[in-house]
Amino acid sequence: MASQQAFKATGVRKYDGLQVLRITAALMVVVTHSTLYASERLDRHFGVWEKGAAGVDIFFVLSGFVMIYSSQRLFGDSNGWKIFAERRIVRIVPIYWIATTIKLIAMLATAGYVLHSQFRVGSTIASYLFLPAYNSQHGLSPVLNVGWTLNYEMFFYFLFTLALFFRFNVYKFVGIVLVLLALGSFFSRPDWGPVSFYFDLRVLQFFYGMLVAKICLSGRHIPKYPAILILALGFLVLMAPWPQLIQLHGIQYGIAAALIVYSMASLEDSLPRIPRFVLYGADASYVIYLFHPMIAPAVPSILMKFHLQYPWLSVICSVLLALTGGCLVHQFIEIPISKWFRDHLLVRGKKVIHAV
Repeated sequence: MASQQAFKATGVRKYDGLQVLRITAALMVVVTHSTLYASERLDRHFGVWEKGAAGVDIFFVLSGFVMIYSSQRLFGDSNGWKIFAERRIVRIVPIYWIATTIKLIAMLATAGYVLHSQFRVGSTIASYLFLPAYNSQHGLSPVLNVGWTLNYEMFFYFLFTLALFFRFNVYKFVGIVLVLLALGSFFSRPDWGPVSFYFDLRVLQFFYGMLVAKICLSGRHIPKYPAILILALGFLVLMAPWPQLIQLHGIQYGIAAALIVYSMASLEDSLPRIPRFVLYGADASYVIYLFHPMIAPAVPSILMKFHLQYPWLSVICSVLLALTGGCLVHQFIEIPISKWFRDHLLVRGKKVIHAV
């Protein structure tokens, strides 16, 4: 979510089509959660649209793509690892800590509003450190439930930083570690504790994105009409009701997301002009993703108080409220904070770095 900040100051082309994917993926997750909130708070018989959770798969592939695409100038640079780490910290940490703190205050003050959450010191500290830890429900979700994806993101950034620091081939080093973790998912056991969190096939999705970026940087793109077909096929695979016998341990979702990203990147020169509000929404997608679980549930709670049990009205209003609230937080909190950190975070003497 956080990593797809529009390829600024990189000297390479900007893929507006991937910006569209960013906000699309965020909307998929928001809609899924909005149906969940309506079901929990308004009408227990209302179905939850679970397929929107696949937006996370798109996010992870995009993250791998952007880290390669936006870091080309850092490969071989003695300070590259430091610049990369500082960019990621500026981009990810401040607004995440703000969201986590707000959620923590809400947990302590309004137990009825924030479902599925109880305070535990250990898991709270781990949440701020982007580390998996068992919560009060014996799961590995952090204080901010959607933050589990950020734990994967930060681990990926850590591997990327190590590769830059030791001047390793980033594809080989990161790829080998992620492949080993993915293979370990077939053997991991619950008694391994929080470390079992990292043994998951999802980690491969970052590597898929890296490989897609490498292909695009080489100038190899899919022709227009095959790209359109592959894009549609990718979304079909993500949304299809897979029978239990051919779930393939979820690996099909990562492959589908990679095809979606590759085909959309290939279509860049064929796309019409993307409206500015869509691109703005894409820039705000990280904040929308983080804050929507604290904003969207207000709608079904309010509707229930007025005995208006209309779940689809709840879903629509929840999505609109999450988008509006997320954009406001992006404009008046995230942008000023990020600018302050960029202006005060120096690398190489007086040279200011720019967060990607």
